[in-house]
Formats: sequence, C-alpha cells, structure tokens
Amino acid sequence: MSKELNEAIGGRIRAYRESLGMNREAFSEQIGLSPQFLAEAENGKKGLSAESIYKICTSSDMSADYLVLGKIKKDKLKTPLDYALQDMPEEYSVQYVKMLQTMNDMLTSAKKDSLGRNKQEE
Repeated sequence: MSKELNEAIGGRIRAYRESLGMNREAFSEQIGLSPQFLAEAENGKKGLSAESIYKICTSSDMSADYLVLGKIKKDKLKTPLDYALQDMPEEYSVQYVKMLQTMNDMLTSAKKDSLGRNKQEE
C-alpha cells in the first residue's frame, strides 16, 4: 500500500476509535491487534493485511467501505452531520471529527464543573 493510503486508513481508524472515546489499548484489545501495531497503523507507518481489516470490521461497527475507501453507506447515516462528513474531502473529515471530539470533551467538562458548583451551593 502507498504511504498516503496507509495514512488515510490509519486516520480513519484513529478517528473512529476516538469517536468511541476509547484509548488505543482498549480498542486494540477489542479488535484483537496489539497496541503497538495499532499505533503504527494509525500513524500510517504500517499497512493492514486483509486479515487485520477483517478483524477491525468484525470486532467493531466500522464498515470495510469506510475503513478502506472512506465511504459511509447511506443506511448507516444517522444525523445531518453524518451526511456533511460523507461529502467532505478525507483530509478535512478526520480533522473535523477530532475538532468535534474536542468540543464534546469541553462541553462534558463544563457540565461536570457546573454540576460540582451546584452541589457546593446546596
């Protein structure tokens, strides 16, 4: 596989794993690959064999179309955001997913802080 393809596939794996809120160790255990191999795949340093692609797709809810081609099946789309992401160029969609994860983390943290302040005021 070309370096660009390895990087694209690795970016999709990382984005998917992060969207689940899973660290690399937990996700690698779920899919049956070593954390070291997963790190190298996510960073585009290693290509995936058909067996590794099979393990990832059967052990998670990731489709092979998404993993290899970056395509999302229309029947898997759940929100308008999913439709926007499907039409977005690959180099932007991975960054966009990371940005959304960061925003989600910030909102979750703010909610926890707010709940903590409310309990202190009681």
